[in-house]
Amino acid sequence: MMNQPDACNFLSSLGLSVDAQQHTVIDDQTTPPLSVESCDNFISVIRYYGLLSISGPDTSKFLQGQTTCDVDLVTCSHSTLGAYCTPKGRVISSFLLASKEPNEYLLRLRTSVLQSTQSVFSKYIVFSKAEQEVKSDQYVCICLAGETAKNTIQSLFNVATSDIYQTSWLNDNFTIQLDTDGLIHECWILESELEQLWPRLSKGLELKGSRFWELLAISRGIGDVSEQTVDMFIPQMLNYQITGAVSFNKGCYTGQEIVARMQYKGKLKRPMYRVKIAANRGELVAGSNLYPTAPKFSNDTTPSSIGNIVNIVNLSDGSSEALAVISSKNFDDTGVVAGERQYPVEILPLPYAITSDGS
Repeated sequence: MMNQPDACNFLSSLGLSVDAQQHTVIDDQTTPPLSVESCDNFISVIRYYGLLSISGPDTSKFLQGQTTCDVDLVTCSHSTLGAYCTPKGRVISSFLLASKEPNEYLLRLRTSVLQSTQSVFSKYIVFSKAEQEVKSDQYVCICLAGETAKNTIQSLFNVATSDIYQTSWLNDNFTIQLDTDGLIHECWILESELEQLWPRLSKGLELKGSRFWELLAISRGIGDVSEQTVDMFIPQMLNYQITGAVSFNKGCYTGQEIVARMQYKGKLKRPMYRVKIAANRGELVAGSNLYPTAPKFSNDTTPSSIGNIVNIVNLSDGSSEALAVISSKNFDDTGVVAGERQYPVEILPLPYAITSDGS
């Protein structure tokens, strides 16, 4: 059986290392601007995600009362996006929720917020017949994209790809389809079976560092909360009402009153955009501020922030692509720059439309 050091050695044998941002990297491999060619038929090992298991007779009821998604819709064959909010409706963590058994659910979330999420859950889970367990050290996240990836998943898991968030199992290994065409898949492979399954998973696919995968997530408009952005956004600022991470039919949950009020009575002034940032020198990270173009910085004054970066990837041409929550008015009236160096920001297309009413 492969243990965690053995798994790390196996990944090292593939030429992979992990940097300070928990990205897997390959020596001398750069991340070009996103194109169909750069994101076709590749495989990545993702180390910035972890798994939190919640199990027990009351698990479904517990999660239904704590999270934004409709847990009752999650089955062994269907997963969903979701979020966990403060009572004031601010997102503490975002996740992808899967389940093999009725009394156990797996939350895939950023490793940087896993411990803090577990700590907040622990305040309430003591009143339920449910318990938590971190399973990140038992699994490795392997992500695949492209037509070859589609064929690989169909063969390995013996399924026909069908719809977004379809979930398939091979013993305790599982894969989640992340698009409607079956070309993008996130697999969680037991470390004990990684070396055995790797040849079948990777056949015909180019191994790339995980920044390629995050760049693909940015192009899909799926924003993750990380440690730098905890308690910074309400779900609608992250477009979660569009991407399916919020249910407005499930009843009460922590923060529900604020989220519902925005949906039905408010006007969303700061949605999440996909943007390109010119000439970033690497200092911009998740949580970094954005500013209006017009006011000039001085030694005495700094303009008020009009938004924040959610996720960002630096590209080989010196620019960056990012998801960022930004004031819509400033895009129309003043333009937007990023950071105190005032890097120009331009909007890139998303695969869905943003509306001002939050719907």
